[in-house]
Amino acid sequence: MRLSAIGALGALFLVLFAGEAAAERRVALVVGNANYHHVSPLNDPVNDARLMADTLRKLGFALVGDAALTDLDTARLDSAIRDFGHQVVGADVALFYYAGHAIQLRGTNYLVPVNASPAREADVDFQMADVAVVLHQMEGSGTRLNLVILDACRDNPFSGRGLRSGASGLAQMTAPEATLMSYATQPGHVARDGGDGESLFTKALAETIRRQGLELLDVFNEVGLAVKRATGDAQQPWVSSSSIAGTFYFAAPDQAAPAGSAAQGEVVAAEPPAQDKSRETAAIGPRERAVLYDEETTNPKGKQCVGSVVWRTEPVEATVGAPADIAVRADIEIPTPKLKVTLSLRKNTDAALPASHTVELKFDLPPDVSGGGVAKLPGILMKSNEQARGAPLAGLAVKVTDGFFLLGLSNVDADRTRNLELLRERSWFDLPIVYNNQRRAILAIEKGPSGERAFEAALSGVGTGAGCRDSQPAAIGECHAASRWAASRHAAPRCA
Repeated sequence: MRLSAIGALGALFLVLFAGEAAAERRVALVVGNANYHHVSPLNDPVNDARLMADTLRKLGFALVGDAALTDLDTARLDSAIRDFGHQVVGADVALFYYAGHAIQLRGTNYLVPVNASPAREADVDFQMADVAVVLHQMEGSGTRLNLVILDACRDNPFSGRGLRSGASGLAQMTAPEATLMSYATQPGHVARDGGDGESLFTKALAETIRRQGLELLDVFNEVGLAVKRATGDAQQPWVSSSSIAGTFYFAAPDQAAPAGSAAQGEVVAAEPPAQDKSRETAAIGPRERAVLYDEETTNPKGKQCVGSVVWRTEPVEATVGAPADIAVRADIEIPTPKLKVTLSLRKNTDAALPASHTVELKFDLPPDVSGGGVAKLPGILMKSNEQARGAPLAGLAVKVTDGFFLLGLSNVDADRTRNLELLRERSWFDLPIVYNNQRRAILAIEKGPSGERAFEAALSGVGTGAGCRDSQPAAIGECHAASRWAASRHAAPRCA
């Protein structure tokens, strides 16, 4: 997704990362129809539905009917969809899974109950369930994420009984807001049965959603690749998705909590990353200079506290569609007032996020700090020396949790080029800080030779973005105010 204005970038970040992660309520309706009364039965759907129900239950989903619902006739299917609509009200995640016959008629997709026997098109409205009805049950329910999974892409079973106008497979549907729709194969195509009592698509899906740390789109991409390989490129699962806020894991990284807790699968705010003790980091050189300039009411130039920064590079593991990479990390320490800051910059590989790079900043302050903690981080400024006035990078910083901020650097072409120039050519960073009591501070960080080498390794071949943007008048004021103050405080007294 590309947005032309940095204000839209900020809006997306605020949606993505507002609030703290909490345990979620997730509801699933799982249906498998196989034993049809008037057309040939199917081999896989009942087994597929039971496999999915068991898998989802272990991942913390509450099931409508407490189990897979199989071989539903028209009345029971309608009732199950109504119950689903009632139970998803106020839930965080709603999931509908269907395996069985389905047909498309004039661009509309219908699920086929086991007792259906249409002789003409007009019968379909009364004997079958329009997939749009399922979507309507999710809309307005307050859910943050809706998932519709259809393992039902087969030939029209009623073509020999007078209903000849239905095309093969299913029609592509536009996913409503906060919704992802997954099909066993491409629109208008027919999926293959597995041959061992389970469909290739559902088997791959059940295996993939149990893998820890796979985000939503990565799950369905992995499923698609698995099915494509298994069928020699003959079957390609398909996804239709709208914009989805947050990050969803069926099985979150390092899950340790019981099923149903936030660790099992969640639409989450970004959490401060826990340090991975097993990850190798490479210190690029000796400690460089870092200085905290604290605003004081008794001295307009504030107070100067000197510390140090160690620059490192970190390997970034390859993800689906992106190669392995290198991130930059700075470990900053100001002995007085016992301030520690971790800064990490890496290339953004999430296509849904309109940013070229992301910068994570984690502040570790003593509980008795006079400012009462960090309330706001207006942005990042780059400058040629410690006393110079900085030029802001184009991007937007948002507070994720106490002490943890995320900055997305603009992916607009001109901004990306300008940011790259600033990050490579300027020798110092300024991090403007606003404490909870509204007092200001500036954390100045020297790149030095070690920082230069780290950034060259991480930024080679890819740009970032730059400058205060006219589309953000409030942010502009904060950026330039911070820049002016940063340029004037070189004579500040040192920490006691």
